[in-house]
Amino acid sequence: MNRWIVVVAAVLVAGSVFAGPKWEVGSDSNCWMQLGILAQPHFLYTDDGTDKEDFFLRRGRIILSGQVMDGVMFFVETDSANAGKNGVPTAHVDIQDAYVDFRLNKSDLGEQWLKAGLLLLPFSFENRAGASTLLGVDYNTEVIKLVNSFVWRDYGAELHGNLSDRFSYIVGAYDGYDSAEGTKNPEASLRLTGHIALNLIGKAETSWFFSQERLGKGAPYFSIGAGIDQQDKATLTYTTVTGSTNKVRTITDNEALVVDFQSGCQAGPVGLTLNGGWYTWDNVSFDGDTACVELGAMVKQTQLTGKYSVQDADSNVSVEDYTVGLNYFLKGHNARGGVEYRWGDSPTTVLVGLQFLL
Repeated sequence: MNRWIVVVAAVLVAGSVFAGPKWEVGSDSNCWMQLGILAQPHFLYTDDGTDKEDFFLRRGRIILSGQVMDGVMFFVETDSANAGKNGVPTAHVDIQDAYVDFRLNKSDLGEQWLKAGLLLLPFSFENRAGASTLLGVDYNTEVIKLVNSFVWRDYGAELHGNLSDRFSYIVGAYDGYDSAEGTKNPEASLRLTGHIALNLIGKAETSWFFSQERLGKGAPYFSIGAGIDQQDKATLTYTTVTGSTNKVRTITDNEALVVDFQSGCQAGPVGLTLNGGWYTWDNVSFDGDTACVELGAMVKQTQLTGKYSVQDADSNVSVEDYTVGLNYFLKGHNARGGVEYRWGDSPTTVLVGLQFLL
C-alpha cells in the first residue's frame, strides 16, 4: 500500500506540469533541446496465474528531443520496461529509440523527411501510437505479431511526410533486429516496412508518434491506413529430430499486412474515439489473422472504454477477448489513471495503471 501512496503522490505533483524543460542553445532559437520523463506503474491481477497479483513499472522512460538547426532534429529515449514484473526487482535500462531526422523538402504541398537510426517500425496506427496517448491502459499487444524487432523497433532508415493535409506516409528499409535470444537469419534480406494514411476527415498526422486518444478535443477526424512488413528468409530455427541428435534447419519468410483506421469526434458533451485494425500474419511467430476494435467515450475528465480482439490462427485455434475500462484524466495525458477488466478465451485479468508525463 505504501508503494501506491508514493506513486499517487508523484502523479499529483506531475499533474501540474505540462511539458519537460526546454532549452534554447545560444542565441539561435532554431537550436533547442527538451527533456521529458514518462512513468507508468501497473498492477495486474490474473485469475489463474501462479502469482495472481503483480505490481511493476510498465515503463520508466527518459526522453531527450531537440533540433540542431532548422530541418535537423533528433530523438533519444531510454526505457526501464517491466521493472519488478514477476518478482524481478530490477530491469535493464535500454536505449529504445535513437535517431536523427532530416527535412528534405518543404512546400505548400507538404514536408518530406529522412530519418535514420533505431526506429519504431512504421507498420500500423497501433504499434506507432505514442505510449502516453493510448486509449486503453496499455497497447493491444495481443494483435501485433512482429518478428525480428526490439519492442517493435529496428535499425534502418525511412522516408516520411505528407502530401497535402489528407495523405501521409512512412516507408523504410531495416536490418531485422538481431538479439541474443532471437531467431533472425544471418542471411536475411533487408526488411521493408511502410504505412500510408488517408484522412477522409481532418488533417493528416505527421508527428513522430500517432495519437491514439485525443481527449475528445479538436476537429473531428477519420483516417484509414494500410501497412506492410516484409522480409525474405527472415528467421532461422532448428528442430531436433526425435530419437537422434540431428537438427532440421528451417528458414521462414516474414510477411504481414494491415488495414486500420483511427477516428474521433465530439457528440454534444461526449468525446468519442473509435480505432481498429485487421492484420494478416505469415511468420515464425504467428500464421493467421488478428483484429481489434476499441471504443472510448469521454465526458469531462472521465472516460469509458470497450474493446474486442480476436486472434485467428490458420491452425484453427481462435482466441476472442473482451475488455471494458474506466479512465480518469487528472491533467490530460500528463496525469491519468485507469482500470480494465478483460475476459474471454484468455485468462481473466484486472489491470490498473497510472501515468505521469513530465
